[in-house]
Amino acid sequence: MSKISFIKSDDRNYNVTRALSLIKSEIISGIKKANNIVIKPNCVVTDFQLAATHVETLDAILEFISPYAKNQIILAEGSGVGETVEAFKNYNYFSIQEKYGFAFIDLNRDDFKNIDLIDRNGKTWKAEVSQTILDADYIISVAMPKTHNEVVYTGAIKNIAVGSLLRPEGSFAARIASRFGMVKNNKAMIHQGYRALNHNIKTLSENIPISLAVIDGFEAMQGDGPAHSGELVPAHWAAASSDALALDLLAIELMGINLVDVGYLSMLSQNVKYVEPFIIGDNWRESIKKFKMHSDFEKMRKWK
Repeated sequence: MSKISFIKSDDRNYNVTRALSLIKSEIISGIKKANNIVIKPNCVVTDFQLAATHVETLDAILEFISPYAKNQIILAEGSGVGETVEAFKNYNYFSIQEKYGFAFIDLNRDDFKNIDLIDRNGKTWKAEVSQTILDADYIISVAMPKTHNEVVYTGAIKNIAVGSLLRPEGSFAARIASRFGMVKNNKAMIHQGYRALNHNIKTLSENIPISLAVIDGFEAMQGDGPAHSGELVPAHWAAASSDALALDLLAIELMGINLVDVGYLSMLSQNVKYVEPFIIGDNWRESIKKFKMHSDFEKMRKWK
């Protein structure tokens, strides 16, 4: 049976730290065995804090796990738009680098391995997936609960799946090279219509196991997410689990989203025998709130 910790208060750091503490034994057991620990925040854009993992959340996680890590921890991300290093600067991630001594890796510029995905016609293409992510033996997904413009919801699983894909950054030359097929913008190429996109997220998730998922719902997003057009929901909760799927399922329930409307989560759920998770901490049912969906929600529901 999966275990999920859920905490609600007006203190973000407390929420995250307490959520981790409630499942401490399983976290520490995994951390102590791991040689390559990778923490993956979510920075879909570089200049909008509501859409990105908060530095306070990362600080709480690093404070919790660092004493048990035997090697340098890696903080890795590949932004969806703009330069990843600019996201790290703008969201003040480098302000805690000296404290914890983590390495920074831009997944958009990483070495890669190929994983077969499909296009809108069902034809296979080879996606370039970050070597750092695939080689990690302990992956921590640190996400926020957000509405999404193509798959309804984005959280722990999608953060790793799409974030692990390479994308050319920066220069005019890089954009031209991408346009003429000299390099791949894998993050753009995965968007092949609702059905294929959900299938591809499912496939990537099955190839990239998440060891620990943390969803920081202190400031969640509703409406036209997952970036600049999204709207703040001051939910003030955090949840953690070693079962990323179970955690994402809890998050959508907290947001008032039906599982059948989130394609990749529905597909992944069909592949496992579902057992009701053991949820510890605060009463999560008191935090259920019907989020405003994206304006294209009705279109996205037709992913099936």
